[in-house]
Amino acid sequence: MSTKRIEGQKVVITGASSGIGAAIAKRFAAEGASIWAAGGVNEEGLKKTIDACTDEGIKAGGKCYDLSNSNNAATVIIEGADFLGGLDIFVSCAGGRNHKPLTEFTGEEVDFLFEVNSKSPFRASIEAAKIMKAQKSGRILIIGSIHAMIGVENNALYCTTKAANHNMTRALATELGPYGIRVNCLAPGTTVTDRVQKIHEDRPKYAESKLDNISVKRFASPDEMANVAVFMVSEENDFMNGAIVTSDGGATAL
Repeated sequence: MSTKRIEGQKVVITGASSGIGAAIAKRFAAEGASIWAAGGVNEEGLKKTIDACTDEGIKAGGKCYDLSNSNNAATVIIEGADFLGGLDIFVSCAGGRNHKPLTEFTGEEVDFLFEVNSKSPFRASIEAAKIMKAQKSGRILIIGSIHAMIGVENNALYCTTKAANHNMTRALATELGPYGIRVNCLAPGTTVTDRVQKIHEDRPKYAESKLDNISVKRFASPDEMANVAVFMVSEENDFMNGAIVTSDGGATAL
């Protein structure tokens, strides 16, 4: 009897070139799922993710998409489901950031982050729901952020776009639950991806200040987020729906 949690499941994951998305793709592959990995501009990173997935002996493929045009998010699901021969799980992990004072944002920057962080998950979820409603089963996991729940100086745009993810989760869970579809959101705290590591190296005092608010006095790894994600989409967690699950070392417990 297999002990793999999501063996045989067909999974589409965005943001899979690096960081949390790549870690989730690899962990899901190790748990027996077949993978369509959608990346952004990092083609080399996406190839590494796909290669790591196929090394687990499962079917895996993917390509890079420009999610600054949210119409492309629907294509991610359509092409992924075609490659996999169906869709059981959709994980929305693609996202962007832009740290600056509120009054310095341009219209183009606002549009870009809403396209990537808010509209693309919504458009992709529409296409995923079409498939899942027809089969009366499925799971959608949105990767949000604890910054959707708190105000952060010089981070208003990111906070706002991620807040949309959280309430989208609740709305979709309410609407899709009767069709056997569970929709949940994982809200990570600071996780040391390559991008975050670079920020911390450039701004060490900023990194130290963040640790002051984390009771376990360390940051998370992408693999730790993947551990939570696989539980959230597994059958053993079948009753969870519409939940915002934080994994932040206690940062929002203060």
